[in-house]
Amino acid sequence: MKFFSKETATEKVLILLFFLIGLIEVVTQIYAGSCIQYLIMPVQAVLLSVLYWSTSTEKKWLFFATIFSLLVGRLYFIPNQQDLLFYALIALFFHRIAQIYYIVKLIKLKDFIPSVLASIPFLIFFLYLVSIPESALVKSYVILVVQIILISILSGIILSQYLSFYDKRSIWLFVFGIMSLVQTFIVLLEKFYFQDFLITSLRPLSQFLNSVICFSFYKFVIAAEKLNND
Repeated sequence: MKFFSKETATEKVLILLFFLIGLIEVVTQIYAGSCIQYLIMPVQAVLLSVLYWSTSTEKKWLFFATIFSLLVGRLYFIPNQQDLLFYALIALFFHRIAQIYYIVKLIKLKDFIPSVLASIPFLIFFLYLVSIPESALVKSYVILVVQIILISILSGIILSQYLSFYDKRSIWLFVFGIMSLVQTFIVLLEKFYFQDFLITSLRPLSQFLNSVICFSFYKFVIAAEKLNND
């Protein structure tokens, strides 16, 4: 699984720029505060969109919809305020819905029973995490539970797909799933357990994971499109 296996020179440059912007985002989060994030995040989203447009043979609008909705959600997360958490979760709700629908279409999922069964352990774990804190706003808490249900469904789909089919598409989808789970866990810790503590290591780590998540999702989409067209 190589980043630069068959990419053109233009694609390699775009990938390097994408991760360079991701690295700058992490560094500025640690040393320069959050204001510059409002500029960096859109730039990274545009780079990934251009990368997909230049490599995809199908150029589906769903890919751009997932990237845009994720960007909106991340921008609302920047101030790190509980009252804006609701709007961030709303944006991420639409992002996750579009993402699940897109993945189901790409892998041509027909049997949902294994995916549902595989999602149950993830659902129990994350619901347990958010059942303890008492500081969450009620409206944000309801949307958060919906988010947890969606990430659990997504994780179940990815796990069942990886165990059933082993190919390049499934590998990138599995990487995407693992990184998404880790990031979800970190966000829950930050928002509901460490809200009153100054812990600078969690958010930069989450931002780094976001770059890996977005790139692995892009690679999965490209690999799935190629397999579906063969």
